[in-house]
Amino acid sequence: MVQAEKETAMNLPDGWDAEELARAKLLGAKIPTSANAQIFAARAPGRVNLIGEHTDYSGLPVLPVAIDRSTIVIAAGNDTGEVELANADPAWPARRFEIERHIAPYETGDWANYVKAAIQGVLDQFSARSNWRGASMVVGSTVPPAAGLSSSSALTVATAMAFMAVNQLKLDPLETAAMVARSERYVGTHGGGMDQAVSILGRRDHALFIEFDPLRVRAIKMPANAALIVADSRQIADKSGTVRAEYNRRVVECSLAARILGHALKLDGVRILGDLVRALPHRNAADLVETLAAAAPARLNANLKEAASILGVAQSSLDAELLSEGSTRIVLDSSRPLEILKRARHVLSETNRVIRAADVLEAGHLDEMGTLMNASHQSLAGDFECSTARLDALVECARRGGALGARLTGAGFGGSIVALCDVTRAEAVIESIDRGYYAQQHPGAPPEPWRAVFHSGAGASVLDLSATA
Repeated sequence: MVQAEKETAMNLPDGWDAEELARAKLLGAKIPTSANAQIFAARAPGRVNLIGEHTDYSGLPVLPVAIDRSTIVIAAGNDTGEVELANADPAWPARRFEIERHIAPYETGDWANYVKAAIQGVLDQFSARSNWRGASMVVGSTVPPAAGLSSSSALTVATAMAFMAVNQLKLDPLETAAMVARSERYVGTHGGGMDQAVSILGRRDHALFIEFDPLRVRAIKMPANAALIVADSRQIADKSGTVRAEYNRRVVECSLAARILGHALKLDGVRILGDLVRALPHRNAADLVETLAAAAPARLNANLKEAASILGVAQSSLDAELLSEGSTRIVLDSSRPLEILKRARHVLSETNRVIRAADVLEAGHLDEMGTLMNASHQSLAGDFECSTARLDALVECARRGGALGARLTGAGFGGSIVALCDVTRAEAVIESIDRGYYAQQHPGAPPEPWRAVFHSGAGASVLDLSATA
């Protein structure tokens, strides 16, 4: 690196380096602008969740890290009132749409809906504003798509921050995280706020213990001898497409379990399991699960009639509250019962594991952290039923190679696993995964693009690309 590049890199926000800056400049060259135009570059990392799966939308804690893979969105303002959108990956077609108070989505599964979601979120946050600049945008990403590493949230975060920069708007990082979390419901996924929070607030060499309602974050130093290996099952887990129905179904099941528990315990205003945990801090998970088992059948009919009867409310009212309305309405498969007992058992026991994991990771007790990760995967596979045969096989290969713990990461139903090991065992774990999984599933194909040691990186930031020339 020449001296001028070194000086530029030294002045960059945390998370940016010479390589990221070079990526941004290549993307920026694709935007036609006038000589004096201001060009912004927003970068947002993906994430890997160490433990705390499917707890955030119940308002309960998680323990993820931002990763050293990111999405960059380049944006230059225009006066057309439109967003012109291009992607460096030719698999994702260019798009153009008007900035309106209510932006209509593209068809389900269209990648640009995450861009629309971000911009709609900014419009909603600053609803008093009426004069909006359009933007020419180019997207480039090193976060693998549909691999359970939150490529969608990285895109949404980077887009929101770039669009705010073009319109000279600023927002506190915690408020930005909450805004983007709300905005992703635009695509029809009724998720929580983990992905957006860690993408924005991530810290280099740290995990984040994230709590909700209100959003709170505690940085936990990663032990120097810890290695995180992420391996992609190559089984697509696309929450904007087919996986969305399974994901949303579990949101409904968890919310229904919470309401029935609240009703049984004569607590008002319970909507999610986090409401119960906060209202009853001294009740343990096993006790709450036992109470739920006594209050309702383990499985309930998907038409919500039985659930409404238990709760003493109108079926139509429960339907509207749980399933939402309009384009984001959840459609349940009526042929399958809602599993409320198993889902609650996972979420409540997982919450205990997350709280314990934060302490043991901070203390550097990798063996115990690994044990908690293994228990998490068992619960996700058995009670939450979001693992797959491929994910289970990857987990087993990682453990056989010397991983202290391994589990699916992200929503599941495909995607990736994360394995924790001592740094001295990282090569052996990777070799075991290559031999036991990739050589069987993809014989003859080089496995290097699909697994790596990931490092915890910094959160999202924006820079004026035109000032770095």
